[in-house]
Amino acid sequence: MKHTFIILFLIASLATHAQQTNKIFTADIDNFWRAYDSIQQTSDFTKKLALINEYYISKRTKGLDAFMGLRDYNDTLYVKLIERYPKFWTSIRSNTLSVKTKIAAFNKAIADLQELYPGLREAEMYFTIGGLRSGGTVKDNMVLVGAEIATGDPSIDMSDFKNDWLKKAFAKQSLDNLVYLNIHEYIHTQQNGSGDRVLNQCIMEGACDFISELVLRKEPETQYMFYGKKNHKEIKEQFKQDMLTKNLANWLYNGGQKGESADLGYYIGYEICKSYYKHAKNKSQAIKEIIELKYADDKAVDAFLVQSRFFEE
Repeated sequence: MKHTFIILFLIASLATHAQQTNKIFTADIDNFWRAYDSIQQTSDFTKKLALINEYYISKRTKGLDAFMGLRDYNDTLYVKLIERYPKFWTSIRSNTLSVKTKIAAFNKAIADLQELYPGLREAEMYFTIGGLRSGGTVKDNMVLVGAEIATGDPSIDMSDFKNDWLKKAFAKQSLDNLVYLNIHEYIHTQQNGSGDRVLNQCIMEGACDFISELVLRKEPETQYMFYGKKNHKEIKEQFKQDMLTKNLANWLYNGGQKGESADLGYYIGYEICKSYYKHAKNKSQAIKEIIELKYADDKAVDAFLVQSRFFEE
């Protein structure tokens, strides 16, 4: 009887582990490199299109399908990027394949997030190879990761590129940041809507960074965080002037235009959430309020800013 109990316990444990692991999908990465290797065997562009479709796009996961739709990825784009940046693809390959080694760390971080925020809803993580336009985004309950950007680090050969914004971003990245990135995106799946003002959107992004810091017990290591801390006073004053406008391009999603000063809205939103948390008497309630803030509600966001006392310091 004792042995039977042990066997049943092990089966239950394995089943639980399988369920956790099945929320993280990496098949798109393997499929991309099969397509990539096949494409290297021909110089015919039409055949290359057929190969990227056969080995990658036709086998896409639900997550890659969503990512392609959101970022306008298609067969022609993939083949052109493979042709244009051979040194990049060769050097990034091992990093993208290392994602599988992080699955245990992802699961632990999600468990830690749920401990901080018991209302956490389940989400799925899809690791894909994108078209060099996004390191990560979300749709519904899906975290969508472009591993060709998310796994970049200073070792990657960027000499094929004319613009160096991605090189500068990689200079501050490491594979250790990958868990942080995915917890950031996971938190997005828990949030309520998004606003069209700079203030709303920056707090929404910064909330994910700040909660990720609480989960992982270390500050995010990103270019905008390094730059933001060095130039905090000036950034804060400029944000005060811009925060009620709808000109997001000056603060968010502008890596290709702003270089090392890109995406400072993430930094300033992080600082606002950090200040909110610092001044809250009930820290657990503060976490809940940060995550569940109605970002499309301007009055709610304005009240959150006031309660953060961010501009009082």
